[in-house]
Amino acid sequence: WAGFDAAAARVAAAVRAGRRGCVPFAFLAISDSPADQLACARIYVADKCPPAAEQVWRGERYDHARIRVAYLSADFYAHATAYLMAGLFERHDRARFETIGVSFGPDAKSETRTRLMRAFDRFVDVRGQGDRDVARLLRDMEIDITIDLKGFTTDYRAEILALRPAPVQVSYLGYPGTMGADYIDYILADRLVIPAAARPSYSERVVWLPDSFQVNDDARRIAEGAPTRADARLPES
Repeated sequence: WAGFDAAAARVAAAVRAGRRGCVPFAFLAISDSPADQLACARIYVADKCPPAAEQVWRGERYDHARIRVAYLSADFYAHATAYLMAGLFERHDRARFETIGVSFGPDAKSETRTRLMRAFDRFVDVRGQGDRDVARLLRDMEIDITIDLKGFTTDYRAEILALRPAPVQVSYLGYPGTMGADYIDYILADRLVIPAAARPSYSERVVWLPDSFQVNDDARRIAEGAPTRADARLPES
């Protein structure tokens, strides 16, 4: 880590000058300035995934008996996101919401993958489809709300959202930083994830969740017994 402070300062200076000094995900670990993080995200979006000139959803109004919610992720397998969210998918109010899982990650067979596929009303594997094809699919399904679980983390596909396939587009869980993209309407967060001082540096409108923004799964199996402190070679006090 020799020279870290000087290197971090150079990267931050590049971002402040409007240059692509860093990708947004890595920049979260380099800068603690919310304003600089927003600038970094906006620079990246303008270069890599700008809003499409021709949007897929063009203002049509739907009249569904249930609100159609599509969750987009590359992590619908034995992955941390799936471990956290499986119970949420299962607990949606089916009288009010129709849920669709849109997977662009690996089809890794596991108990978790099977559980997720059963949790949604529909599960669609789009690994082999291009961004515009996926956006068109979402529009054809008349999705009311898309919820992106990736942000700028590994295997993200923000380009799908850039095509505006749905009237409402939301960022949640996987990337609690701002995406700096006008096509992301909301972020789900809490007041620890986004302190009051950081709020102006989020391009999204914030939906505040009570207590913690991070869902968890109370049905996941854990160990039969907890080790004692001695078992873990920890002092009793």
